[in-house]
Amino acid sequence: MNGSSSQQPPPAASGDAFTPRVAAAARLVVRRDGVIERRLVLGQVAITVGRALSNDLVLSHEGVSRRHAEIHPAPGGVTVTDLGSANGTYVGGDRLAPYAPRLLTDGAFCVIGPYTVTYYAPGTFSTVSAMPVADP
Repeated sequence: MNGSSSQQPPPAASGDAFTPRVAAAARLVVRRDGVIERRLVLGQVAITVGRALSNDLVLSHEGVSRRHAEIHPAPGGVTVTDLGSANGTYVGGDRLAPYAPRLLTDGAFCVIGPYTVTYYAPGTFSTVSAMPVADP
């Protein structure tokens, strides 16, 4: 051996709010006016985003179209697609062309109306799970 240790540090105590946590699945954090409103764990199926109650992620605001966007697992990660919304879907400040999927990288954020939706890739370190959520 080369003398280096292959031992890993012990896992952090789960009650330690200052220690980053490892997430096993991709997730989204939805904020409005900087306040977390919702956290979602992404599975292997697409989710629709919009104002209509039939969407998987309902964002209740007149700046959000009834069927605004779709978030979809893809071979390289997760994509977001604007579904021809009136006010657009923005990723990193760029307005997406309708029906043209954009691959999201860890920490990427989408703006849909007054909402910011941040994508966290599987296995990334984040304390986002410890952040408080606004009351409904």
